[in-house]
Amino acid sequence: MASVSTTNKINSASTVRGYGGLVSGLDRDSLIEGMTASTRAKIAKQNKSRQTTLWKQEAYQSVSSKLVEFSKKYMSYTTPATNLASASLWASSSITTNGANSKYVSVTGSSSISNSLSIVGVKEMAQDAYKVSKNVVSDSTLNSGTVDFGMKDVSNLEGEYLTFKYGSKTYNVTMQTGKASDGTPYDYSTAEKSAESINKSLEQVSIGNGKTLASVIKVSTYDSGGVSKLDIRSENTAGNTVLLESGSGSALKALGFNDISKVSETDRTISGTGFSSTVKGYTQELTTSKTFLERTEGKNISFTYNGVTKSIKFGDKTNITDLAKDLKDKLAKQFGDGRIDVQADGDKLVFKTKIAGTVNDDKTSVLSITSADKGILGINGELGIKAGESNRLNLESSVAESGLESMKAIKSKSGYSEDNSINLIINGVSITGLTYKNSMKEIMDKINSSDAGVKVSYLSSSDKFTFQSTVAGASGKVELNEDAVALFSDNITGFDEEVGKDAVIAVKYGNGATQELVRGSNSFNLEGLNVTVSGTFGYTNNVIDDKADPVTLTAKTNGDKIVSTITDMIKDYNEIIQLVSDQSSKKPNRDYSPLTDEQKESMSEDQIKKWEDKAKVGVLFNDTELRSLSDSLRFVFDAGSDEKAMLSSFGITTSSDYTEKGKLVFDETKFRAALETNAEDIKKLFTKKADTSTGEKDGFMAKLTSITNKFANTSGTVKGILIEKAGSVYAPTSVTANSLQKSIDSIDVYIKKLQSQLKTETDRYVKQFTNLENVIAQMNSQSSTLSSFGS
Repeated sequence: MASVSTTNKINSASTVRGYGGLVSGLDRDSLIEGMTASTRAKIAKQNKSRQTTLWKQEAYQSVSSKLVEFSKKYMSYTTPATNLASASLWASSSITTNGANSKYVSVTGSSSISNSLSIVGVKEMAQDAYKVSKNVVSDSTLNSGTVDFGMKDVSNLEGEYLTFKYGSKTYNVTMQTGKASDGTPYDYSTAEKSAESINKSLEQVSIGNGKTLASVIKVSTYDSGGVSKLDIRSENTAGNTVLLESGSGSALKALGFNDISKVSETDRTISGTGFSSTVKGYTQELTTSKTFLERTEGKNISFTYNGVTKSIKFGDKTNITDLAKDLKDKLAKQFGDGRIDVQADGDKLVFKTKIAGTVNDDKTSVLSITSADKGILGINGELGIKAGESNRLNLESSVAESGLESMKAIKSKSGYSEDNSINLIINGVSITGLTYKNSMKEIMDKINSSDAGVKVSYLSSSDKFTFQSTVAGASGKVELNEDAVALFSDNITGFDEEVGKDAVIAVKYGNGATQELVRGSNSFNLEGLNVTVSGTFGYTNNVIDDKADPVTLTAKTNGDKIVSTITDMIKDYNEIIQLVSDQSSKKPNRDYSPLTDEQKESMSEDQIKKWEDKAKVGVLFNDTELRSLSDSLRFVFDAGSDEKAMLSSFGITTSSDYTEKGKLVFDETKFRAALETNAEDIKKLFTKKADTSTGEKDGFMAKLTSITNKFANTSGTVKGILIEKAGSVYAPTSVTANSLQKSIDSIDVYIKKLQSQLKTETDRYVKQFTNLENVIAQMNSQSSTLSSFGS
């Protein structure tokens, strides 16, 4: 981006350094420097001019940026909280509700009739229609998958890690477990499935530029004597080397590395054809056969019971009955006797919460499996159950397998199949395309995104479904067809429900008659005020009680907010005045001018900075545009005008010190007092705009808007004076299209021309001196020859 900040000057051509003068003894380089001094001086002069112009550009931009930021903060509708030109800021008020029943009414906003408005009573509260299951909807059990106590091949890769080096960086790759982002499970049961899972794991590791390790490493399989082996190759490496650096012992064993520290870097290199022939000869052990005891003993599993998480350790049990008892005893020690029951059901475990001291199920408590050591959880884990499973509905599983209690009755019907369509009709809207293979989450999402006008939710803590109308008040309804009732409740007790109701509120304007309003929500807008009612009052037997205490309103201008904004505005305004004054009134120090490259070579960074800080001072001394801006800010209102006198009466005056250049002085106490008694007049002075039909003049903020637009307008074909002069980041097209940038571009062209000229001159002089050296050499040779004849 050109000229937004100081850029390096275009360097002059460096002085030629060679070996001229070896024969003649002349200092060729010094002579050429002297002979080209005029051109090099011109280049140095232009570089100084360029640097000075850049500093001017920076100085102008520092002023225009302040003006733009001031305008955006205090005069733009994009910043309503500080827009002093907007009537809405001045209308900002705090509303106090008064009376014995004020606890039932809250009011915010602003209105011209706030003080004359009262809430006489609330006859009825609005209520959205809803249904909620009467009974719990899940079977309240937590079931494991099939537990295999026999020998089992355990993956040496799953959950382990490998470390690859790509170029100069190393990356750890964890062999992922669970499900990939595409919903497919990570599976390491065969070589082919292991290759797929490793590739998916590589996709999780970024190497920059939008690429992952999967972009440069590919895993496949090949047949080796009837055995499938993993084949790891590199591709698209951009010349970088790919190495297997290290990994966990189990993962390295899977690839055949029993002691990788003894394997050379050459053999660990992954080329386009894979590992070396030596490594390819290693025996890969993708799995290890283990007993259940070897697979589980000493490993931890964490349970969460009603929000409290505890960890227990697997023992040395070798059958399902003993395992169930062991887990039950250990859970009792962690959460209390009789609260969690664990039973064997065939080759599966069944967890239930109980009411302590009884045999009754506790359907209010939530039990979940939170986490476990590697190999215990997941599709291929020892318990065949995923982390997060609980004795509540599994919203992610198919509805047939989700633990939904109502599915028992549905499955018992003749002709049931998971492929059967679910015929849901809600408020007359058919929810199509669903079967019992869909998850409960998918079913709920489809209902909520339909035009049925309801939102269905599952409340895990209470284990119930709730249907809430999305249409407010009496207009809303929740009507379910038979299939929907059968799915979302036990079809016997059904739902608790409430029909939609509108709020009925009695209001009174001043001394006028009381009027009843009907609203679909308990929060509504009333004459510009945001009103929320939270209880009924003021009525007896549905008739307004004249003896009841009405809720009255007291509105008060939000003085703190306005005072804070005015204080900040005056501070920012005075900073602009000071900046403009500093830039235009400080004289330049002629002893400090832009440094040449040669001068900088002998100076430290700190010395250069201090020098340039002094050299920048005064680049806009006595500048016409800045003097014009200074005068405009100093005389926003004409001396002696009614507006200036009014502003002064409100506590905002111009400093009497002439050297302050028109800075504003703020008397907060006086302003607050005026805000209490003359809020409307203050608002008008700040927000009014000129009107030729009435003779109205611009207010304070409108006048400031005119000034900022004149000098720093960022929109339109023609920008503000300072932006046209020097550009601004707030007007991107102006950065390369402004007066000073054009001057810089012209200087650059001239400098390049001079540099070309300098090169031509230098080359010519070098050639001439070279010829001279050759002539002298020839003469010396001839002299030597003649001397030899004489001897």
